[in-house]
Amino acid sequence: MAPQQELNGLFRALKQVLKTQGLRYRDLAVMLETSEVTVKRLFQEQDCKMSRLTEICEVLGISLTELMSLAEYTPTEPSTLSTETEQALAEKPALFSCLVLLLSGFSSHDIAHANQLSQADTYRYMRELEKLQLLRLGKNDSVHLTVQVPIRWRLDGPLHQMLVQINQAFIEHTINEQHSGNFPFFSTSRLLSQHSAKQLQEEVNQLYQRFQKQASLDQLFYPVETLVPYKMVTTLAPFTVSKFFELPPFDEQP
Repeated sequence: MAPQQELNGLFRALKQVLKTQGLRYRDLAVMLETSEVTVKRLFQEQDCKMSRLTEICEVLGISLTELMSLAEYTPTEPSTLSTETEQALAEKPALFSCLVLLLSGFSSHDIAHANQLSQADTYRYMRELEKLQLLRLGKNDSVHLTVQVPIRWRLDGPLHQMLVQINQAFIEHTINEQHSGNFPFFSTSRLLSQHSAKQLQEEVNQLYQRFQKQASLDQLFYPVETLVPYKMVTTLAPFTVSKFFELPPFDEQP
């Protein structure tokens, strides 16, 4: 079963196919010989086996390959949480960490094992997230996320300080490990025209979209144990050099 959060693009594309064909969830339910409630839950949770997804494609008269192609050109719009929800997560940093781990594909069992948590503690974390309507607990304490990824956190919101700390720590790690790791790290400043800067910013945006789509496809078709978490941090912004390189009086040099 593919991680539900990685099926967002395919389900968005399915919704587009339904709209194009003038079909409602009720119509699809009839075609699949199931209930409308089941179809609504399927699209809400976006959690199904590949065989089920293939069956949906068949009744709609498209192939899975065609659906994937459509999903590739369907923009991935980040979702947002309410300010109140972000505030609740900011007040309990461990709860925010738990949510991020779940969004990253970790199961509740993985989280418990990695953090040496008891079953009771793990359940309490999940219940707190359920109270915030970020997930739904099912049978045998199974977890079904009710939020779509990617999530765009408010950089100037309640989680601001935590996001700054996480990204600073990640960038420091990549700088320290650059020579021993197989990943690129570039930091440079040059003079650019506004026109050129705008073009490059668009290319950065396109790279971000490609990163999101490739992650969705990889997590859909590769065994989860073969995948490695990757983080992408990019920016291209005006650099006021004098703000970062200040000179004290010569006699006061450290």
